[in-house]
Amino acid sequence: MIVLLASSSANLATLFEWETQGSYVHQFAHLLLLGAVLFFIREMYQAGLQTTRGFRRLIWACWLLALWNLEAVIGHTIDWSLRNPLILGEGLSRRLVMENLSTWIFYIHRFSHFLLLPPAFYLLYRGLQIMAQEFKAGRRS
Repeated sequence: MIVLLASSSANLATLFEWETQGSYVHQFAHLLLLGAVLFFIREMYQAGLQTTRGFRRLIWACWLLALWNLEAVIGHTIDWSLRNPLILGEGLSRRLVMENLSTWIFYIHRFSHFLLLPPAFYLLYRGLQIMAQEFKAGRRS
């Protein structure tokens, strides 16, 4: 992965049929965040932190963020590879084109892409809030 990121060749960005070289960077940002949250989950498990309520919520938040990033990579790749129009017609006579599996995955991606983030950030917030409450209670005693 580091070799791909450190390479100065623009050929890597054109290896797949991406919209732009910025799309290539966008995909690798999702992959790097996916790796980071998986690493964070592993570290919390290795430290035995999954036994506390706050960290359990953080672990769930990280799993949702990992799933979101994986879904984003797959969805963006399909989104950028579609060549046919997705909506035919104009006005009230418009209709969706659902001709193959790639188109279905594109629509599922559009729908689910933003369904995973609110619960992930809520769990992140609740986990930090619980840890702060436990910290304050520990300082008082």
